[in-house]
Amino acid sequence: MDGRMVSGSCFKVLKILKRTSCLYHVLLVGSVMGFFFPILSLLSRLSANDGQYLNKLVELVGFGELLGYLSHFPSWHVGEGIAFPYDLYARWSAYGLISICSLCLFRKKIEPFLDKFESYLIGNKKIHILMLFAVFVYQSKIFAGWWFHGIAGWDFSKWESKINAGAEKPNGFSPAYLKSAINWENFSLLTSTQKTPYTISGNALIAFTEDNRTIPINLGLLEIVFPDRFMESPQTFLELINYKIPMIRDYQSLYPEHTPFARIDYSEFNGSKISKVEYWDLNLSSDGSVHEISSARINQVFSR
Repeated sequence: MDGRMVSGSCFKVLKILKRTSCLYHVLLVGSVMGFFFPILSLLSRLSANDGQYLNKLVELVGFGELLGYLSHFPSWHVGEGIAFPYDLYARWSAYGLISICSLCLFRKKIEPFLDKFESYLIGNKKIHILMLFAVFVYQSKIFAGWWFHGIAGWDFSKWESKINAGAEKPNGFSPAYLKSAINWENFSLLTSTQKTPYTISGNALIAFTEDNRTIPINLGLLEIVFPDRFMESPQTFLELINYKIPMIRDYQSLYPEHTPFARIDYSEFNGSKISKVEYWDLNLSSDGSVHEISSARINQVFSR
């Protein structure tokens, strides 16, 4: 009897789906995949690297015996770093579940709108297929090579402005060469958008050549995504800088910068080796007419 009821329910669902539009089918299938795939990826990550992620979760929430079964889940994340945006994947999955519920509960209200929308495009087969594909990619979060939701967790939701109201009084000594690390023209442009006085905080990297000349640099010189990770090793950081400087001029003329750093002309190095790099924390203040370094603190020194 139960089997008949299940078969009858499945037949009824299929009969309803048969009457719905292609767009509705794509939305529903994409939403189902968008709900399940992030969950599978989370389970895969938890089972990876001999359960080190799983052990952290057990330490956090308990339920060791129950969660221990996840260690047998097939993993495709072996060898990756421990950082993982669980909250982002959870939001993706929640969006998929909400979409499924909305499509099922409000089908009669949604379907006429989808039919009308699809009727405008169905005359052009190529555009119709492209639209269905785009909707499917968005709902399922599948990486199709041309539409990507971004690196998981790489967003600016917790970003805070570096500009504060009020001018900071000059505090302490700052070497003259620090002024070369600041684009004063860009800093002056802020006065047209900010209420004066204001103070902006930032960082500066000053490189010292073997003959003790100084020149400002930035991490765009390394032309690597997330270049600050190499600052953990002073020796590696200096070696990368000295490796890139001789070839950076030709590279910049052929290919735009990948990383979001200001373009700097490094021709002044003339093949000189870098022996030291200073990493400074700066505060710049302006009252609308006078711009100055109000405070400077050396954060780190990289030397051989």
